[in-house]
Amino acid sequence: MLGAVIVSAAVGLVEPAAWRGLWDTDRVEFTIAAVTTAGVVAVGVLEAIIFAAGLSIIDVVRRSAQPHDAVLGWVERLGRWADVSVNPSARVVPGIVVYRLDDRLFFANQSYVKARVREAIRGAPSPPHDLVLDAEGMTHVDSAGLDALGDLCDDLARNCVTLRIARMKTHVRDELEEAGIGERIGRDRFHPTVRAAVSASADG
Repeated sequence: MLGAVIVSAAVGLVEPAAWRGLWDTDRVEFTIAAVTTAGVVAVGVLEAIIFAAGLSIIDVVRRSAQPHDAVLGWVERLGRWADVSVNPSARVVPGIVVYRLDDRLFFANQSYVKARVREAIRGAPSPPHDLVLDAEGMTHVDSAGLDALGDLCDDLARNCVTLRIARMKTHVRDELEEAGIGERIGRDRFHPTVRAAVSASADG
């Protein structure tokens, strides 16, 4: 009898409109919410919440494993560098690839990022001599990410491509310096803006 009362109360709290909105917005989050709701009824609140927290952590890692990134070009009407895939008028500087990563660089995505950089190099309209990494969105780099940056620098150098880094946050730059990656890249190849990095690349 008590179980029936609890289920009845829980059903009363469910708003179909909210569930439809969640389904339309993010079906993975909808699935987590549905599993949590079923878990509350089947095994209890605490167990269901712990399980849902685990699913959420897995989902975060899954999303970060393939982070948002973009090749950038200069868009005159916007007055800034922007994603060339959504801005057909973006001007790409010959010989320079500007690549932006909008996430931390860590163990779950470092292989993906290196592959994406190589893809950007291969897809450049002219053979590049410089790669500018817009690092503003990189809020953290773990040990695997540091190794990936060092490997990327060496791989690019073997192909006569110089790695330059723009807009990197101070604490992330400090992590690179402590690991010796800053020296491998070259301290004169860190720039405050993408424009400054591109200008330095163009000047040779």
